[in-house]
Order: sequence, then C-alpha cells, then structure tokens
Amino acid sequence: MKTEYLSGISPTLMGDIMLLLQGSASENATVQGMITKAKRNYVNNHHPRKISQIHSTNKYKDGKWRTYIYVGGVRKVVEADTEDDLINLLYDFYKSMDESIKTFEEVFRMLEERKKKTGRVEQTLNEDERHFHHVDEKIRSKLIRDITEDEIRDWIVLSFLPSKPKVEAFKKTLQLIKAVFNYGREKKLCDANPAEFISYTDYASQCDLETRSNEERSFSDEEIVLLREHALKNQSNPHAVTMLIAMETGMRVGELAALKKSDIVDGFLHVHSQQLLDNSSGSRRHVDIGHTKDQKQRPRGGRYVPITPACAQALQIAENLPGESEYILHNKDGNAILKDSYMQYLKRTCKRLGIPITHNHAFRVAFNARLISANIDGNDRCLILGHSMQTNERHYSFSDQRRLNRIRSKLSSEQPA
Repeated sequence: MKTEYLSGISPTLMGDIMLLLQGSASENATVQGMITKAKRNYVNNHHPRKISQIHSTNKYKDGKWRTYIYVGGVRKVVEADTEDDLINLLYDFYKSMDESIKTFEEVFRMLEERKKKTGRVEQTLNEDERHFHHVDEKIRSKLIRDITEDEIRDWIVLSFLPSKPKVEAFKKTLQLIKAVFNYGREKKLCDANPAEFISYTDYASQCDLETRSNEERSFSDEEIVLLREHALKNQSNPHAVTMLIAMETGMRVGELAALKKSDIVDGFLHVHSQQLLDNSSGSRRHVDIGHTKDQKQRPRGGRYVPITPACAQALQIAENLPGESEYILHNKDGNAILKDSYMQYLKRTCKRLGIPITHNHAFRVAFNARLISANIDGNDRCLILGHSMQTNERHYSFSDQRRLNRIRSKLSSEQPA
C-alpha cells in the first residue's frame, strides 16, 4: 500500500487506516475503501465543478466520466474510464496545487528576489523589509490564498494603528501588501487581492499626524558651530571631515562617500555618483553607482556645487587624511568611507553634544536655509541641492527667526500714513 495517498487525511482516520493495514485481506479492502472515501472528500472540498458520466453514440466516449479543471486560467477537460479513476486524477491535481501554495511571507520573499534580479537598489529592499516587519505574524505565516480582507482590516485596526505609524509609513506598508498579493496572483498562488479595496485614506486619521516643521528637521546655527568645532578637533578622522563638507555643500550621505578628487573642477564639486549597499551577490557590500538619487531615471551628468571658502578648507583637511586614495573621504587603507559608518558616527556625535537631531539630512535643510538667506532663488537652490522645486519648497525651505526679525524691523521702521 502506497502511504503517500494518505497525505491530507484526518489524524483520526489515519490512525484507523494504519491499524487496518496490519490486518487481513478483507481488512485491507476496507482500508482501500476508506482511502477512496477520504480522497473523494478531499476532491469535493477542492473541486466546485460537476462530475458527470458521458452518454454518447461515440463508443470510445460512452460511459466515461468527465469534468473540467483550470490550468493557468485555461479550462481543460479531464476524462477517465471510471468515476474512481477520475477522482484519483483530480486528487493528484489538487494535491500538487496545495503543495505548491506558499505563505504570505514566502511570496514576499519571492517578490524581493525578483526585485533584486531586476536591479532594485539595496535601499529599496531595506525599506520593503522595514515595512513588512509591521505585518502581523499570523498573516505572514498563513497561506496567501486563505487570507481574507477582514483579517487584513483586523490587523490594521487592532495591531498596526495602535503603534501610531506615520501616514506615509502606513501608506507604503499597505502598498507593499497589495504588491505581494498581485505578485501571488501573477504566479497563480492566489486568486484575488483581498487588500485591493483597502485605502490608506480610510485610516489616515488614526495615524500619527504630528509633523515636524522644517526648522525642527534642521541643525540650528548654534548646533552647526558645535559640530564644526568638534570636527576641527578631530581632523584625522574622515567621518569628522565628512561633517565639514556636508555642512558646506548640503550633499546626501551616499554622494559624500562617493566623492573623488577628480570631482573637484574649477571651483566646484561635481556630484554625479553615490554609494549604495548592494546585496545582489548574496553578501552586503558598498558600491558606487554612476548617478545621484534625483537622476536615477534620467541621468543628466550630475550637478555642480560651489566650493565656498569653508568648503575649500574642509577639502584641504581631507587632503591631509592618513592614507592614499582617489576618494576625497577615505580611511587609512585608502578605501572610501562607508556611508553607514559615517551616519553612526554623526549620530553618536550629536548625542554627545546634546543635539536632538542626529541625521545628515539636517545639514541639507540648514544649507538650503543659508541659500535662502543669501537670496538664492528657488530654481538655483534646486540646481545645487539636486531635487525638484516642489520637494525643495515642501521639505527644505523655511524662514528662520533672523529673517523674520529683519522683516519686522523693516515694517517697524515705516512711518504710519
């Protein structure tokens, strides 16, 4: 007796069958009948279409049994000489389908593998991991075809929203969930996308709606002074020197790490590449990519950032860093600094100095404020910082207290009519 036919049978029935397998021929016949019944029940639970006997004048067809199945979305006729034979065919078909069904997390991993093969950068994959981490373990471990819309909504209300995610984080997590289901449908692993009609706007009001002003995302003048003083006291540390260049250029972390000495051109820094984490080979490594973040879709040769006197001083300090390298910012072995290491250094330094903001992005916002104070118009600021006018106005521009004070002073000096 081939015991693989017993797969999927209830534990109680399995126990009875195993006992009977040790009995006489008549008992074995009983076993076969029990297996046939179990397989028939299994097919009934999986096969919604009618099974019928053929009555035809064609002697080769007459008396056979027939039904339909769908393979890859295409209807296919299945026939057998007896009803039991047809049940066996259907059992094998649906059993193989069940064994190929994946959990929601397995399909997510399959989707991520596709993204890697199609050249998605490590940052995108890391963001996916971060958003997927919010998904409840019960949903992650469940077969993707069995997940319902109600289960997803229950997770949102009972688990995700109480953690007070930002609206953007909630939106991106929901987008990822929908992408996993759509990929599952594409691979015939599920029939529907139960998250299709769930909109983040239905729940946005329950997210963390508190937003920080641009001032709160930027280093203040006093904090810039503290950071500069720290960096000047640690001139042999490439991460400290990176801070000096960051505050004078507003460059992104990856752009700073990819800067080469050949990028110093006629009083400008030519910013045209970035350092990213790459995991395509199975191991995490830092690589240089020949475009900046804003020019990923349409590389246009990068941008040029003016070298201020303070920036020139920082570049001179970088020139004296221990070791020889083509990179401006490098360790004693001549290798480019790693952007992750620099970010950790900046975070530790800010905390040590009592500065609440701990990320390099605050240098970009502060540098943009300096450009505003210098009466550099919006288009020119975008040209230097490397992003769109809309992004610049929404996330980077603000009027600091000094400018407001100047405006108030001017208005106060006017004589009443």
